[in-house]
Order: sequence, then C-alpha cells, then structure tokens
Amino acid sequence: MYRNILSISIGVMISIVEILYAIKLVTRYFTNIQFIPLKKFKYILTEAPTEFFFVLIFFYIFSVLLGGMVTAFLAKNAKKAYAILTGLILFIIALFHMFFYPYPLWFKIIVLPLFFPFSYVGGNFIEFLQKKKWIN
Repeated sequence: MYRNILSISIGVMISIVEILYAIKLVTRYFTNIQFIPLKKFKYILTEAPTEFFFVLIFFYIFSVLLGGMVTAFLAKNAKKAYAILTGLILFIIALFHMFFYPYPLWFKIIVLPLFFPFSYVGGNFIEFLQKKKWIN
C-alpha cells in the first residue's frame, strides 16, 4: 500500500517539476517574452504568442505521459489504475491552475481532456514492457 502511494506521489511530483521546467524553457525560447520574469506569469500569458501555447501543450502531454509511466513502473499492482489516478491528480491541479491564471480558452479546452488518456497510455506502455519481460 505504501509503495503505491509513494509511486503516485513520485509520478505527480515528476510531472509537476517537468511542467515547471518546460514553462521556464519555453519562455526562454520566445524572444518577445524572454526577459519577463516568471514572477509575472500572468503577464507572460497575456503577451505570449500562439506558438508558445502549442509548445506548452506538447510539454503537458509529455509530462503526463512521463508521470503515468513512472507511477506504473513503481506501483506493485493495478498499474493502469494508479497511472489514471496520477492523471486525475494532475487534472485537478491543472484545473485550479487554469482557473487562477489567464490562459486562453482554446488552450484550456485542449489541455484539460488530455490528462486521463495520456496517463493511461503511460501505464499501459509500462505494463506492456513488463509483460514482454523487457523491464522488471
């Protein structure tokens, strides 16, 4: 039981850290918002070009997939279920984050439904690899 709770916690923390570093990395990539400090994140979101949000969607997908994979890898049993639970926790965190920051509406509509399927795919991928004996 404790191992499963620890696996969920580690999966969620890895996803959150990856999202935060992705925001920092993507902010450096776009020159018109490059020198705005992250402390003024609301201002970054209002000044960011559309391409910023497309790249951010990719990093959200990758972080949820990675979190589901880590959770499934560390969980003892019911790997897909715990990966989906990781996706649910990340969904709730992202829902509050989207509520308090001025993301564009189209970004909210695209990003929020991505958490469950990609966390499930991450758990399914790890379960597939373990059935084929490619990883322990």
